[in-house]
Amino acid sequence: MFRRLSRLVRAVPLREVPATVAAALVAAAVEIGLRTLRLPTLARLMSTPLADDGGMPSRVVERFPLPPHLIVRLRAVRRVMRHWPFGDTCLRLALVSGQRIREMRPQLRVGVAKDAAGVRAHAWLEIDGVSLDPEAPDAYAVVERLGSR
Repeated sequence: MFRRLSRLVRAVPLREVPATVAAALVAAAVEIGLRTLRLPTLARLMSTPLADDGGMPSRVVERFPLPPHLIVRLRAVRRVMRHWPFGDTCLRLALVSGQRIREMRPQLRVGVAKDAAGVRAHAWLEIDGVSLDPEAPDAYAVVERLGSR
């Protein structure tokens, strides 16, 4: 584990150290939350609430315009998650990314797909109904209600 983290530290450009440290701290909080909280609660705490629009289809654009400082944050999240000792699942990536770009008010979307290997699940972010994962809306059926009682 420490070997992975030491490679991460050596790979970070100096100007991106603050964003990378912040991403690592959020990733640790998400990891604890995944083990102790229900997903709707964790998503809300990460400022990335579950989308509650009844599964409306996402729009897909070639490239979603993000301000440069948010691109740096997302790059730091991807860098941290590549070296994350607990895995870089789409749910972890979406929750950490969503928290880091919370000023854009992202929503977490969860979908499922069935293929010959079985059922697969995927999580991605949307901003104003536009998917940040261009392949997800076409490949997965949106799960409309998660964690409701």
